[in-house]
Amino acid sequence: MSATVATAPDTVYFDTASLRLLRNDLTLSVDNGSWCLETPDGPIHFAGSDLTVPPTLSRLVRAYTRDDDLVAVARVGDGGTTELHAVLDHRIARSPRPPDDSARGVVLRYVCTQIAALAAADLAARQDKPDAVHRMRVATRRLRGVFSAYAPVLGGRRLLKALGDELRWLGGELGPARDIEVQWARSRPWAGERTDACFAVLSEEARERARCALDGRRYLQLLTALDVLEVVLSEKPRQQWPKVARRPATRVLPHLARAAAEKVDARVSGVAARPVGPERDRAVHGVRKAAKRLRYALEAGAEALPVDAKQTVRAFQDLLGEFQDAVVARELVSALEVADGTLAAVRAQETANADRCVDALPDAWRDLRRALRPLWT
Repeated sequence: MSATVATAPDTVYFDTASLRLLRNDLTLSVDNGSWCLETPDGPIHFAGSDLTVPPTLSRLVRAYTRDDDLVAVARVGDGGTTELHAVLDHRIARSPRPPDDSARGVVLRYVCTQIAALAAADLAARQDKPDAVHRMRVATRRLRGVFSAYAPVLGGRRLLKALGDELRWLGGELGPARDIEVQWARSRPWAGERTDACFAVLSEEARERARCALDGRRYLQLLTALDVLEVVLSEKPRQQWPKVARRPATRVLPHLARAAAEKVDARVSGVAARPVGPERDRAVHGVRKAAKRLRYALEAGAEALPVDAKQTVRAFQDLLGEFQDAVVARELVSALEVADGTLAAVRAQETANADRCVDALPDAWRDLRRALRPLWT
């Protein structure tokens, strides 16, 4: 009588027809009703039918799949992902790009990194992971900043402006969720639990706004446009690039980064001429926006720039961020409209915080400009 040998069922892997998940180091598999999404941050498990991907799981990877169907692409045995790659890697193999120290080459590497960071943060945001929405906003700001500062080497100014406008829209939809989180934490020392109910309502409204944006058609169109931009910039023949894009990054990017620094310089100088009040606050906010563009220009061109001002840039931006948080907190306290002496004191304290930041601004900028001096020399 022969013994029956039990064999383990095969694992079925799902992906889009063009293997969008595998191209981004993600795998989605099902084994006897147990679904697993392997990500660089660890596995995510779901239960469901072997035949169709659970809708919640499909939504998690929407930044990668767009609206493409997830279908079975491979069935493997005990070999797992090693066997999967042996079966499918030939469909995604790409010849490695040679190192490119041209102006476009350096900036494009940064752009590609931020597009990938946006998708990764999207996956985290859909799982409600801490800081995920903030990371998405930072990726949008970095892309906008580099499109603005280095448009001459990327080309297509009209396209870059259109993409920048859409990234600004996305940041605006995600912004309230992060801003409320910051202000809720800022209120704790003086409010304790008194404002929790109010912030809880505001937080849920902001989170719903962010969810609607991520599930909407406009967001998918933005992601697709960024993909197209990356492909076009990567594959366009070098001889068709603008002349400035083909030049060595060390010859081109310092000049463009200096232009971003000069915009900050002009805006800092303009703050002193503004009277205390809303006009001054708007002027400082303008400095803050220009400083962000400068920071991302320095990040994107770091390997080709003759400066290393990370700490000084961070200190300058922290000062401007504290100013913005103080102004928002001051207005929030006013909006609570509670006849409470404590709130009046808090409002006065936040006003003083904002004033101190403005007073410190010229010296902080001088420190940063000193660190950036090689851009001028």
